[in-house]
Amino acid sequence: MMKNILVFAIGLFLFSCQQESARTVYAAKDYNVYIQGNLAGKHSSRLDSDGNYVFTYAFNDRGRGPELTEKIILNTNGAIQQMEVSGVNYLKDTISEVFHYDDGMAIWKSTSERGEVSADSNAFYSSVNGTLGDWELLIRKMLSSEGHSVDLLPSGSARISNIDSVEIDGVPLRLVAVTGFGFVPSYLWLDQDDRVFASISSWISVIGSEHNSMIDQLMAFQTEKEDAYFEVLAKELTEVPSSNLVIRNTNLFDSNSGNLVPNQTVVVKGNSIVAVLSESDKVPDNSQVIDGANKTLMPGLFDNHCHVQKEDGLLHLAAGVTSVRDMANSRELLEIKKQFDANTNIGPRVVTLAGFIDQKGPFAGPGLTISTVEEGKKAIEDYQKDGYQQIKLYSSIDPDWVMPLAEKAHALGLKLSGHIPAHMLAEQAIKDGFDEIQHVNMLVLNFLSDTIDTRTPLRFSAVAEHAHALDLKGKEFQDFVQLLKEREIEIDPTVSIFEGMFTTKAGVPDPQFEAILDRLPIQIQRSYFSGGLPIPNGMEQQYKDSFSKLLDILLELHESGVTLLPGTDAMPGFALHKELENYVKAGIPAKEVLQLATLKSAEVIGVDDQLGSIEKGKLADFILIDGNPTENISDIRRVELTIKNGKVYRPKELYSALGIRHYK
Repeated sequence: MMKNILVFAIGLFLFSCQQESARTVYAAKDYNVYIQGNLAGKHSSRLDSDGNYVFTYAFNDRGRGPELTEKIILNTNGAIQQMEVSGVNYLKDTISEVFHYDDGMAIWKSTSERGEVSADSNAFYSSVNGTLGDWELLIRKMLSSEGHSVDLLPSGSARISNIDSVEIDGVPLRLVAVTGFGFVPSYLWLDQDDRVFASISSWISVIGSEHNSMIDQLMAFQTEKEDAYFEVLAKELTEVPSSNLVIRNTNLFDSNSGNLVPNQTVVVKGNSIVAVLSESDKVPDNSQVIDGANKTLMPGLFDNHCHVQKEDGLLHLAAGVTSVRDMANSRELLEIKKQFDANTNIGPRVVTLAGFIDQKGPFAGPGLTISTVEEGKKAIEDYQKDGYQQIKLYSSIDPDWVMPLAEKAHALGLKLSGHIPAHMLAEQAIKDGFDEIQHVNMLVLNFLSDTIDTRTPLRFSAVAEHAHALDLKGKEFQDFVQLLKEREIEIDPTVSIFEGMFTTKAGVPDPQFEAILDRLPIQIQRSYFSGGLPIPNGMEQQYKDSFSKLLDILLELHESGVTLLPGTDAMPGFALHKELENYVKAGIPAKEVLQLATLKSAEVIGVDDQLGSIEKGKLADFILIDGNPTENISDIRRVELTIKNGKVYRPKELYSALGIRHYK
C-alpha cells in the first residue's frame, strides 16, 4: 500500500513539475485572423494558473463566424487528458464539447456526437469544434513521437509527412505538413519553440499582428510545396493515350435531344472528337479501345457555382465535372486555372471567372471592396483586362451603385450577377442591370421586405421562416417570373446548400453528403454532423416546408422557361450529384436536368461550339457512367471514367489518392 502511495506521490510531483515547466515556456500569445487580407478576428493562447491551456478564437465573416473558448489539460503522454469547448459555431448555433480519460476509457460528448472507447491515454482526441490551439498541441506531440505519427480519437491517425526549415525576414521557422485530417496535407508554421507562428491560406490566415507583413512570403513558400505535391499526383494519375482513343458500343446521351442513342462508338484523336460511329462502323487500327457496353457515355458535367481551390480538381474530375464557373475568388485563381490547363494539377476547365466586388463596411464579403462607384468601375476594367467574363456584386453594395456598375460591365462585354444588395429587391436589381442571380434564397427575399438586412444571416433565417407561405401561382410571383423571362435572367440556385441549413440539427448528417459520408476519411465525416441554422423550438416542420418550397420554385421557374444553372457552392463533385438529384426531386425530368448540366450550361457560358455535347469536332470532355442517369439520376454518382481534353482519368484512382472510397 505504501509503495502505491509513493508511486502516486512521485507521479503527482512529476505532473506538477511538468505543469510548472509548461507555465515557464508556454507564454501567452495573441494572433490576428485575416480573411483575404482583411482583419476579421482574433486567436489567443495561454496557460492559466490551474494548468489549463486556454485558447479563444473568433472571427466575423459577413455576420457569421465562430466564437470559441477551449480549455485543455494534457496528460504525461502529451495527449489531451481533459477538454472543454464552448461558444457558437460558424452559423452561430450554440456548441458544447467535452472529452476526458477516465480509468482506461476515453469519453467524449458534443452537440453533434458522443462516444467512449477503451484507450491507453496516448491517443490524441481530435475535436469537432476546437481551435488552432489543439492543433498546435497535437503537432507538439507528433514531433516527439516515433515516426512523427499519433493515433487519433475517435479513430484514425495523423502523421507529420514533411518538415521544411526556412528563415524569413530573419525569423527561423518550420513549415509542417500533416496528413490524416483532410483529403490533402494540411500545413502549419511553427516557431523555434514549437508554437504556432502562422496558419496561412488564400482564404483565411492566422498570424501575430507584428508579423502580418510576412503573410505573402509565407504563402509563396507554402505554395511551392503545395504545387509540387499536386504536380506529382498529376503525373501519377493522368493517362495520355499514345494513339486514338475509342469508347466502343456504348449508350450515348445526346444532350441536344435528351435521348440515349444505343450502340455508339466515339473516336478521339488528341483532344478532339474525330468521329461518332454506329456499332457496325470500323474503328481506326491500333486504337486504345475501352468497352462501354451497358454503360452511359455523356458530356462532362458543369458546376456553375464554385470557389476553386487547388485540392478541388481531383474531386471534380472523379465526379465527372469537367467544367466549372468560379463565382469569386482570390487572384490565386488565375494561377490555379493555368495549372489545370497545363495539367500540372489535375482539375476541370475554369470556363468562367467572376470578379468579386463589395462595398467596404462591417459586413463586406471576402474579396475586393470599394468606397465609390468610380473605384468599382476601375475594378471592373481590371477584371476585364485579366480575362474575367463576369462581375459578381455582393450584399453590401449600395443599391444606387448597381446601375452604373452594370452599365460599365456591359460596356466591356461582361455579365453582371451576384447577391441582391441589402435593402434592395431582386426585381429592382434586374431592372438596374443584373443578368443573373446567385442563390434561390435571393428570389424568396424579393417577396419579404427590403428592410431585411441581407448582409447578415437574416438572408437565410428569414427565408427559412417565411418561404413555406409563398404563393407560387399568385400574381405577385407570376409577375416576377414574367420579368425573369422578359429580361432573360439566369438563376444559379445552389438549392442543396439550404437543405442542411434548414432541415438539420447537430448530430444529424448533412443531407447533401449523407449518401457518401461512409466513403470519406473519418475526420471529414465528423464535420458533416454539425447541423444547420439555429432552428427555434416548434419551427422544425416550418423550416423543412420552406426548403420544400425552394424545390417548388425550381420547378415553377423551369416549366416557365427560366434558365437554371446547376451549381453547388459546396464540396466539389459530390455536391453537384446531390444538386442534380434535388432538381429531379423538384419534378424536373432527369433528361432535362442532364441537359441543364451539360449543353445548356455550355450555351449560357458561350462555349457550346466546343463543349456540352458529344459531336465530331468538339473537345473530348466526357464521362462513362455505370448505369443510366436518364432513368435514375443517382447513377450520375457511378462515374467509371473521365476524359478531359483527351486525357484519361480513372475516378477510383483519383478518389484513392484523396483517401476516399470509390462507389464500388
